[in-house]
Amino acid sequence: MKPQSAIERKLTRARTQLLLNQPFFGTLCLRLKLVPGELPTMATDGCRIVYDPAFVDELTPAELEAVLAHEVLHCALGHHCRRGVRDPRLWNEAADLAINPILIGNGFTLPAGALLDPGFDDLSAEEIYARLSEGSREESNPAPDQDQHPAMASRTDIGQGPQQQPSPEPGNSAHTPSTSTPGTVGNEVRRPSPGPGGFGEVWDATDEHGSPASQAENSRQQQEWNIAAEQAMRSANSCGREPANLARPIRENRQSKQDWRALLREFVAATSPCDYCWTPPNRRYVASGLYLPSVERAGVGTIVVAVDTSGSIGEEELEQFAGEITAISDEAKPAAIHIVYCDAVVQSIQQFGPSEPVELEPRGGGGTDFRPVFEWVEVNQIAPACLIYLTDLCCRSYPQPPEYPVLWVTDSRRTAPFGETIRIKVE
Repeated sequence: MKPQSAIERKLTRARTQLLLNQPFFGTLCLRLKLVPGELPTMATDGCRIVYDPAFVDELTPAELEAVLAHEVLHCALGHHCRRGVRDPRLWNEAADLAINPILIGNGFTLPAGALLDPGFDDLSAEEIYARLSEGSREESNPAPDQDQHPAMASRTDIGQGPQQQPSPEPGNSAHTPSTSTPGTVGNEVRRPSPGPGGFGEVWDATDEHGSPASQAENSRQQQEWNIAAEQAMRSANSCGREPANLARPIRENRQSKQDWRALLREFVAATSPCDYCWTPPNRRYVASGLYLPSVERAGVGTIVVAVDTSGSIGEEELEQFAGEITAISDEAKPAAIHIVYCDAVVQSIQQFGPSEPVELEPRGGGGTDFRPVFEWVEVNQIAPACLIYLTDLCCRSYPQPPEYPVLWVTDSRRTAPFGETIRIKVE
């Protein structure tokens, strides 16, 4: 292997070429400190790019530029801040499948074996993760198969486990793990050798002391990268080097996501019958000397909750959704809650009374068709106060818009053709 000084010159040349030829990526790459470390390939935590000198030495100049751009794009899209409780290996794979097509579309030459799958084009890392996670559960019992999905076949290529951290910088102990964790001996992190596609990992964001970033710190870092990405995009546009296929994912990452729980409750509350009464008066205005009527709400009628059981909604989403429906039941006191499980047909029904804990027991797993749920409501002569549908919206079989309010709760970026659509976010 070449001496470290030669490796550093090679990295400097690669960043210079990015600035000249791909100014969006080059500008953002300058925000990341290049740090040698003991890992198979390269990784970023949003502040640094940690690299293996031997790996950099083996890459062609074009491949090195592509890998640096790969790490930059992880940061620009906030992947280091968005993992949450997801499995780190699968999150890395999903993030790679989200950004590699963008890099190819911008003329980069990725190293051999890069994770690519046209079936995941134009999807976010969260959407891809949900699909890979479902596929992983389905194939957890049978032995690996030569004909399995290419993204599933390369599952082992992604870096470290949940508690593993970057190798410390020389002379800086802030990033040294304080306790031993799986995959470590003492404080030394042992990482698996990368498989096909594992050339650029994304690690969780850390604070200035090297500890896992808090939610507030995550938000701050993601906001900084949002601003930096927008500025880099404008700079690239001004010199006629606008990157392809990046405007939408950057815009969607920049947009603040409203709390889906609050939106869900507001939607149900809006369907509650209400009236004005003078006893008691509205306490909000009494201190100002104003006596105004208060709003008296009665319990809502029947709520129908449809759950898409085609295999597209993960367990985490189901658990959080069930918890929120239970909370809404406690607050809104509906006459009844009907849970309808449907894939291409209605598979089963559950019914819960007011304030009764909602426990989802999904059944099904076939295709997707939204019409059977609405047909079930009509056949059973139910007049719901509202219908809430949990789904990934991967279907075009919609019914005619009904007279009652409909709320689509989804983990995708799609929007239903009628009713309101909100996005669920697992935390």
